[in-house]
Amino acid sequence: MSISKPKYPMLSWIRLRIRLVLGTIFNLAGIPGLVRECELEGGAVDAHISVRVHEMYTVVHVNGIDVYFHRLTGKIDGVGNATGWPKDKVRLPENFPAIPGSELGKPHI
Repeated sequence: MSISKPKYPMLSWIRLRIRLVLGTIFNLAGIPGLVRECELEGGAVDAHISVRVHEMYTVVHVNGIDVYFHRLTGKIDGVGNATGWPKDKVRLPENFPAIPGSELGKPHI
């Protein structure tokens, strides 16, 4: 398989530089990044990843763990386990804090 060269390499270089400058400015201004809904199955590491955008939160779901991000600020707002996932499929790290009153934890918002 051969890799094709861009038709207009200078235009590609300019577009890349504009994106880098805008990304830097947005980061300095504290503007959160945009995320689209998507789903990915990782074969090598046996991972299931999905991103869902809701009215107040963007939820990133990785192997039964949900991470809630505030839509406007981009800050993490909570962590919990996905409902409907079998307990043996949820992989929690050893140092994952226990949430009182729950075996695996519920959305901690």
